[in-house]
Amino acid sequence: MGKDMAFNHGVTVSESGETIASVTGTATGVIGIIGTAPDADKATWPLNTPVQLLSIGGASTLGTAGTLYDAIDSIYGIVECPVIVVRVDTADTQTGLWSNVVGDSATYTGVHAFTRAQSDGLYKPKLLIAPGMTGASAPDGIASATVTTGGSGYTTATVTIAGNGTGAVAEAVLSGGAISAITITEPGYGYTTATISIEGDGSGAVAIASVGETINPVVSELLSVADKLWAMAYIDGPGTTDADAVKFRGLLSDERAFIIDPPVLKYDTGQSANVTTPASPFWVAQQVLYDQEYGPHWAASNVVIDGITGVNRPVSYGTESNYLNENRINTIINRNNTGFRLWGVWTCSSNSLWQFVSVRRVADMINEGLREVYFSYLDRPFTTANLKLLLESAKSYLQGLSEKGVILPSSYSVAFSKANTAADMSQGIIQLDVAFEPPAPMTDIQITTYRNTAAYTLLLTAASASVTSSSNATTSS
Repeated sequence: MGKDMAFNHGVTVSESGETIASVTGTATGVIGIIGTAPDADKATWPLNTPVQLLSIGGASTLGTAGTLYDAIDSIYGIVECPVIVVRVDTADTQTGLWSNVVGDSATYTGVHAFTRAQSDGLYKPKLLIAPGMTGASAPDGIASATVTTGGSGYTTATVTIAGNGTGAVAEAVLSGGAISAITITEPGYGYTTATISIEGDGSGAVAIASVGETINPVVSELLSVADKLWAMAYIDGPGTTDADAVKFRGLLSDERAFIIDPPVLKYDTGQSANVTTPASPFWVAQQVLYDQEYGPHWAASNVVIDGITGVNRPVSYGTESNYLNENRINTIINRNNTGFRLWGVWTCSSNSLWQFVSVRRVADMINEGLREVYFSYLDRPFTTANLKLLLESAKSYLQGLSEKGVILPSSYSVAFSKANTAADMSQGIIQLDVAFEPPAPMTDIQITTYRNTAAYTLLLTAASASVTSSSNATTSS
């Protein structure tokens, strides 16, 4: 026998491990919000720590001062959902507040606190907002770096930017042993002067830093966190003019960025007046509602938004809204006085394949789902059964999404990659190719109308028949 077996006279049942791994799915409708609440209960709301809310009642100890409570109130006025809250300290200056919100990835402070939510046993935030923190651009970041001397002998190089500002990060681009360019990955802020030093195994490279208007540091850091979480950052624009919004948009190109402009008006009972407030809480709340009712493949656009009394800058439907949307700025319109409605489905991606927010979000959900389903197969041996299950598990997952309309019905396939080699597999490496297609939103419905002049001939025939019928009726009477 292949293994020791005790004597048995009867029926023995054992459960096979060769079953398709199921996918529980990623919760897409989870909001992550960062902001200030100086009057919050310190024990319930420690600084730089993700705290999970499931209803507005949980925010009772947050206090109404600062940016958090009002935004959370706006969210729960639309939808009940998990909200991961990160409270940061206030500051006397704009740059000081930016520093608190940006935080540090090594210590999980500021926006980086979102990345520890799941390990803390909380939901993973998928729609990130920082109301009141994102609209202003940094006038004094590192806008660019110019290589004046490329040097030689480099196979690796580290770039350091020094000066009286903070947060600037850059990377060297190598070509033929020389530094051909320097890419600014984080522009930072607060610089009046800056110098660049290059260290590596080569020598002679020299570069000059240029200070200028750059992306808001909170936006930049929020997008880096969104990348790690496979999330979207809903970003409030400057809220001043259309031209300013387009200029703001021109500072970034990222498929996880969803810019919103203008801000909205909300009635404040304390002031007994309408006050300008960021639109991002309303937008993410409506998106979560759509996720719950339809699925993440429905973008929250062309839907009347509740909880606002207006916008701080009217945007007319047509030329003005098209100008903003064309520049990938999502806005709010009131077409034919039918109510204020969210209007836009665009990310800031420079790649047209990822220009729609719903497509990006569905792809994120599927990628995470596949990662989870295949985790259970790690360290299993190469067997026909296990390889078959690799294919069947993903196909089953995608088929379920197809039946719900989350992906197009004829779009999905799962196969072993042609790149697989015996050498790789002998080292435990197996590659699969998985294809799927989220449905793009119908943003441009084109109708062609024609005159049908043949109707005149039909009209004459009908008139003649009517006269004949009338004459026959008179004769018979």
